[in-house]
Amino acid sequence: MSLILNKVLQIAIADDHPVVLNALKHELGRLPEFRIVLMAHTGDELLESLQRTPCEVVITDFAMPTDEKDEADGFVLIKRIRAEFPSTKLIVYTAMSNSAVVKRLYRMGVFSVISKKEKADELVNACLATQSTKQVYFPVSLRGELEMSWAQGDAFAQNKELTMSELEVVRLFVGGCSLGDICDRLSRTPSTVSTHKNNAMRKLGLSTDADLIKYAYATGMI
Repeated sequence: MSLILNKVLQIAIADDHPVVLNALKHELGRLPEFRIVLMAHTGDELLESLQRTPCEVVITDFAMPTDEKDEADGFVLIKRIRAEFPSTKLIVYTAMSNSAVVKRLYRMGVFSVISKKEKADELVNACLATQSTKQVYFPVSLRGELEMSWAQGDAFAQNKELTMSELEVVRLFVGGCSLGDICDRLSRTPSTVSTHKNNAMRKLGLSTDADLIKYAYATGMI
């Protein structure tokens, strides 16, 4: 990306693997446009550090250990960063590649989701793009699919979040419960349970039970 910056970007990086964290520091720190001002190994450490040292760009892994069990799936951490530091451009750097998860992250306001399988240049380009007029940055490997969905708006609409009832049904289903078990546990009819499950899959852009189970594992739902 041929974008010339007239300032040095203050960047925070977070990953629970020291090797990845040090590699990020080396790769980004060698460029004059970037300054790594904080490094964190957990979600809690990242949030606390950002309170003391605000950054223009945050690069974080999707799921890292935290003191709060609910944050293990990554979504709560992303939501907190977006809520507490709304002006910060957020880049998720992750080994996770589930398309439904990626699209949900963009819906939550993440600027870019970069796979750890991508070339390092993609992460650099995403950082540079935060200073452009772009709303989001799509990596090369997903650009075709995501740009089409973004243009159509279907996969990024704000009404895609699951209701509590849908989430309950999905968690029980992917946890191994049969339709009958779910009906007994929730005191719901089979048709109601089926409707909740089908609505959840439609919102998440999933077409098979196998896709739903993969999504649940990728997001830490189970």
